[in-house]
Amino acid sequence: MRKLPLLVALTLAAAVLPVAAMAADPLDAVRADIAKLTADVQTKHDTVVADAAKLEADAKSLVGTSDKQAARSTIKADATKLTGDWKSLLAVCLADRAQLHTDIEAARGTDKAANRDLQLLVREANLTIRATNLEMRAAVARARAAVVALRASFRTAGEQAPTVPTPTAPTP
Repeated sequence: MRKLPLLVALTLAAAVLPVAAMAADPLDAVRADIAKLTADVQTKHDTVVADAAKLEADAKSLVGTSDKQAARSTIKADATKLTGDWKSLLAVCLADRAQLHTDIEAARGTDKAANRDLQLLVREANLTIRATNLEMRAAVARARAAVVALRASFRTAGEQAPTVPTPTAPTP
């Protein structure tokens, strides 16, 4: 007996939901895209900083060791994980950014006040994302410096330094 009112309520909600989504403010779509992009950038930041910290710690702990093959395999595995995480999460962020750009173009209208709000909203999100990316790049630079120091320690010991490709950090 209770299933019928529940079924009716779900049916009405399903019928009203698409209509409400179409009538929503275009700024709401932009806000939702910014929230998703910010969350994905923060996820990328957390993952890459953790990978970079592990690479840095491993490189620092291996300075002065004589087993260059073990050092090479450890550093190579860490660098590969860092590069893979960075690239996969970058693809997610770029897809979010493309969606945000599409919604911003759709939200632009003739209303100057709404355009000003849109501009301020986008500028604030941009500054937040840039700050997060700079922190992430700094962590990768510290990890890269630790790997360079490890290579230098092998050179000073008279051994051939292991060559490990480290991910590049493109400038914004």
